[in-house]
Amino acid sequence: MADREFEQKLQQAINRSSQWAGHGWSITFGPRDEIVSSLQQAEQLPADIVYRQVAIDYWNNVDRLGQEAAEWGRQAMRHLQQNNLNAAEDAVYYARYLERPIAQQTLTWEPVHLFLYERLSHAEK
Repeated sequence: MADREFEQKLQQAINRSSQWAGHGWSITFGPRDEIVSSLQQAEQLPADIVYRQVAIDYWNNVDRLGQEAAEWGRQAMRHLQQNNLNAAEDAVYYARYLERPIAQQTLTWEPVHLFLYERLSHAEK
């Protein structure tokens, strides 16, 4: 297995997921489908905007998911450095699981998990 290539993909996923709420994506809130594309934008909405708290809660949840997924990615990196590929796969799988509610917007951990799964499958043959 090309550990260096996997480490690079893993580090990119860690960096990306830890920035989900900051980089964001287009999502709409409120009765007029107003776009609020990041946590920063949500926090900058005027206090009297009806959907402000909903947008802040959404982006805080995205931030929490991203930080937790990044931590699982760091655990996968530690396992990889210890040459414990099965534990690394388990950690990446969990990061992928955390991403599921927002996977349409992010698609960060699915490709990493598929890459590792494919490498492990070929290594076993």
